[in-house]
Amino acid sequence: LGHTFGHALEAATQYDGSRLVHGEGVAIGMALAHRFSARLNLASPDDAERVEAHLRAVGLPWRMAEIPGELPDAEALLGFITQDKKVSRGALTFILTRGIGQSFIAKDVPASEVLSFLKASHPAGLKLSHPERSNRSRSG
Repeated sequence: LGHTFGHALEAATQYDGSRLVHGEGVAIGMALAHRFSARLNLASPDDAERVEAHLRAVGLPWRMAEIPGELPDAEALLGFITQDKKVSRGALTFILTRGIGQSFIAKDVPASEVLSFLKASHPAGLKLSHPERSNRSRSG
């Protein structure tokens, strides 16, 4: 859970560990997967909020806005997602959830749903600075 979105974010940052390390990408990806599941009415938004609160509590990033620097737009992020190893014959496959601890494989997820979600989750070309992240260790 979280790797499809996380790997796309890693690719979007050109695997620059000073911006995003693998575990951070997966953390954001987990939050996005829970939020996407809620958007698709598969899970409660309360579960997404609980996951996000837990990630914040342990000092992990939980949204794309916490990645330093510019990110590509939603269309480009979708392009990275289509390169995921779980894509089969052009069909998008995600690990989604019906609730905390209830993950499942969702095949043939419409690209239009993913694109709409990505647009809602991150405005294209938004540049942010994150002084709160500068104190975190980037090793490991």
